[in-house]
Amino acid sequence: MNSFFFSFCGKTSTWKAQTALATAALSLLSLRSFAQTPLVYSAENTGGSCAAPPLPTFAQLPAIQPLPDPFLWADGRGRTTNFSDWECRRNEIKAQIENYEIGTKPVKPQTITAIYTAGTGTAGTLTVNVTVNGKTATLTSQVVLPTGAGPFPAVIGMNSPTGSVPAAVFTGRNVATIQYNHNNVTTYGNPQLTDPFYQLYPDHDLSNSGQYAAWSWGVSRLIDGLELVQASLPIDLKHIGVTGCSYAGKMALFAGALDERIALTIAQESGGGGAPAWRVSETLGGVEKLDATDYNWFKDDMKQFATTNVPKLPHDHHELMAMVAPRALLVTGNTDFEWLANPSAYVSARATHEVYKTFGLGDRFGFYIDGGHNHCAVPTAQVPVMQAFVDKFLLGNTTVSTDYTTNPYPAVDYQRWYKWWGTGNPVLAPLPPEPLGKRIWLEAECATVGAGWETLKDADASNGTYVKVKSGLSSPTTAPADAAAALVMPFTTDSAGTYNFLARLSVPTADDFSYWLKIDNNAYQAVGSQLLNNTGFENGLTGWTTLNSTGATISANTVAADAHTGSGSLKVVNPTPQPGSQWKVQVSSAAFATTVGKQYVISYWVKAAAAGGSIRISTGPSGAQYQADQPIGTAWQQVSWTITATLASTTFLFDMGQVANTYYIDDASVKEVGADGWRWVKLRDAVLPIGAHTLTIGYNAGGSAKLDKMLVTTSNAVITGVGSTANNCGVVTATVSAATSNGIEVYPNPATDKINIKLEANLLNVKSIEMIDVVGRVLSRVSVGKQTTLTIPSDKFKPGVYVVRFNGDVVTTQRVAIQ
Repeated sequence: MNSFFFSFCGKTSTWKAQTALATAALSLLSLRSFAQTPLVYSAENTGGSCAAPPLPTFAQLPAIQPLPDPFLWADGRGRTTNFSDWECRRNEIKAQIENYEIGTKPVKPQTITAIYTAGTGTAGTLTVNVTVNGKTATLTSQVVLPTGAGPFPAVIGMNSPTGSVPAAVFTGRNVATIQYNHNNVTTYGNPQLTDPFYQLYPDHDLSNSGQYAAWSWGVSRLIDGLELVQASLPIDLKHIGVTGCSYAGKMALFAGALDERIALTIAQESGGGGAPAWRVSETLGGVEKLDATDYNWFKDDMKQFATTNVPKLPHDHHELMAMVAPRALLVTGNTDFEWLANPSAYVSARATHEVYKTFGLGDRFGFYIDGGHNHCAVPTAQVPVMQAFVDKFLLGNTTVSTDYTTNPYPAVDYQRWYKWWGTGNPVLAPLPPEPLGKRIWLEAECATVGAGWETLKDADASNGTYVKVKSGLSSPTTAPADAAAALVMPFTTDSAGTYNFLARLSVPTADDFSYWLKIDNNAYQAVGSQLLNNTGFENGLTGWTTLNSTGATISANTVAADAHTGSGSLKVVNPTPQPGSQWKVQVSSAAFATTVGKQYVISYWVKAAAAGGSIRISTGPSGAQYQADQPIGTAWQQVSWTITATLASTTFLFDMGQVANTYYIDDASVKEVGADGWRWVKLRDAVLPIGAHTLTIGYNAGGSAKLDKMLVTTSNAVITGVGSTANNCGVVTATVSAATSNGIEVYPNPATDKINIKLEANLLNVKSIEMIDVVGRVLSRVSVGKQTTLTIPSDKFKPGVYVVRFNGDVVTTQRVAIQ
C-alpha cells in the first residue's frame, strides 16, 4: 500500500492516510458485495437449517428498556453485522416472534395441489388445496392479468386485489393482481376452532396460535400454488409483492417477514402489532399498545408482557420489519389517527433503517408518515412513492429513487432508543425535562356555537360560562353534517409539532362526554367516552384479568347486537352451574385508577342470554366489600353501586353468578364520590404545521356533560384549574350593518351579494382572508398583498352564518351572516 504524506493539526502523518486508504478499500469491497445482495429468494425460509435459539421463560427474561439490538445472537455469544450471518440471526428473531407473540407458523405441507381457471377476459381464479392430517383446506383467489404473454410481476392484496394501494399505482405497469381471501384460512373478527387452519393443525388453538401465524401461513400456501400453475398462470415468481392496510397492514408485514419469496412488502397504517415498536408505544397516550390490541390476532400469553413488562419482550417490531431485509419494504402512517401510534412507528422505522443501512441496502426500506386523509386512504403525495417501490422492486427499474423517510417528527430523539447498540449496555437515555411548550387556550362559548348547543353560566367555569349539548340531541354512529351540531374555533400555531387537544369538562357520575372532533378540513373522529372507564371493550379486553374462570371462557364480544354501545362488550360464557355460594367467574380491571382510602361509585351495563343469572361487584382481595346480588335479565340494564366504606383495595372484581349462562358487560365506569367537578381530559393529538387552523367539535352523545374550554398544547404537563386567558375571545359577533375589530371593518352584515372588507392601516399585517363555514371548512381564500379594501362575492354561499378569518401577525375572526 502506498504511503501518503499530509499535514494534520500541524504534524506530518502517514498512518492516518494509510488507515483512510484501507478503510476506503474495505468500503469498496463491501459495496461490491452489497450490490450482489439478493432482492428475493426462491425458498420460503432459506435459514430453516439454522440452529434454534434459546427461548427463555417469562421469568428468565431480562428487562431491556430500549429497543433490542438486532445484531446480538440470542445465546449471548456476541454480535455480528456480517450479512452472511443475517439469515441465521433473522431466524432467531422469527423464532422469538412465533414463541412470544403469534404462535408457530407451520412449515410447507407435503401435499399441495393447485389449478388456475381462466374466466372472462383477463380474470380468473386460482384454487389451492392444502392437505394435512387427512384434512384439506381450500384457498381461492381472484386473479386479474395484464394483457400479453407474461410472465407478470404480481401484487397479492390482503382481502382485496391491491390491499388499499390505489389501482393508479399499477396503471400501465403490467402488474397482475391477486386477492388473498384470509377467511379461507381463519375468519377475521370471529375465529373458531372449526376454521380450516385449526382443523388442519389441531395442536394450534385460539390461545396458543394467533391469526397472524395462520394468515401468513395462508399467503405462503398461495405462493406455493403459484409455483404449481406456471404453465397456465404466467406469474413472475421473482417479483411478488404483498400489500394491506390497518389490520391487513399487519397481515402484509407478517407475510413479508416470514416468506422470503416476497420481493416487496407495502404495509400501510398498520398500528400496534405492526410497524410500531411495543416499547415505544407504551410511552405514548391512547395508542394500540400490547395490552390493547386484538388477542384474536396474537397468542394469549403475549399478555404477560403488558404495561410494565413490555421491556421483557426479547425482541420488538423494528426486528419484525428488519426480517424483511434484504428484500424491499415500505411502511406508511397517518397522523390523523392517534390509535395507530405513529410516533412509535417512526422510531421503529428509523431503527429498521439502521439495519438496512448496515447492510448497504438503505434504498430498499422506506417510510412515509403524513396526515390529512382518512384511514387507509392514500393521498396524492404518496402515490409516486408507492410507484417508485413498484417500479424498482417489482419491475426492476434500478434508476428509480426509493429514498423516502417522510415524517412530521423533526424533534423526536429516535436515536435514544437504539444508540446503545454495539455497546453491550442497554440503557435508555432519559428525556430532558419537558417544558410547558406551546399553548393555545380556547373558550368554548367564544366559538361559533351551533344551535344544537346552549351557553350557560357557572361561577366555577373559566370566564364564568360553559356550553352543553341541548337535551335529546345525539349523533352517535355518524359524524353530524349540519352546522347546528358544531362548535368552530379558529386558532394559529407558530411552530410545527405534535399538539394535544384537551378539554376542561364537568361530567356527572357515569355520564358520557363523547364528541366528534376534526381539525381543519380533515374527517371527523369520535373522541372521549366515560371518565375512568374501559371504553366499552371495543379493542379487546384491555386491562382485564381473569382471576377465577374454572370451566368458563371470557372474550371480547364483537357482535354489535350484544353491546350496549359501540360494537363490542365483555362476554363471559359460564357453561355449567356452580353449586353453593362460590361464584363461577371473577374478572378484574386494572383500568380503574382508584386510591385506597377514598369512596367510589361504580356503574356498568349488563345483560344475560337467559334470565335467572346474577352479578355482584366486590373490592378485593384485601378488605373486600361486596355489592348485593343483582338479578340479570335479557335486556340491558344499568347497575350502580356506591362504596359506602372507604376503599381498602384498588381492585374491582366482577363476579358472575352460579347458574349456567352467558353474560355481557359494557360501558363500565368508576368515579370518586363527590368528584363531579371540573377536570382536564385529553381528547386526541395531531401533527400540525405552522399556520392557521380550525378546531371543530360536533356532538356525539347527549347528556349533561359541561364543556368549558379547550387547550391545544405540545405538552400536557402542569395543567390545573381554569388555565390561562383564552386566545379566541376576540371574536366579534356582527349584529349591525358594519363591524369593526382590530382596525378591520366587515360590511354589510347581513350580506346579500357581496362582503366588503376594509383593513385601514392593516395593523395586524393581514396576509390572507378566508371564508369558513360553521363546520370548519375553508370555502374560499384570498391574498391581501398591498390592498386595503377587498370584496368577497357572497352570492355563491348558501344563507347562514360564516366566519371570516384574518391571517396575520395575530389571527382574528369575525362572524358574518349571509341572507
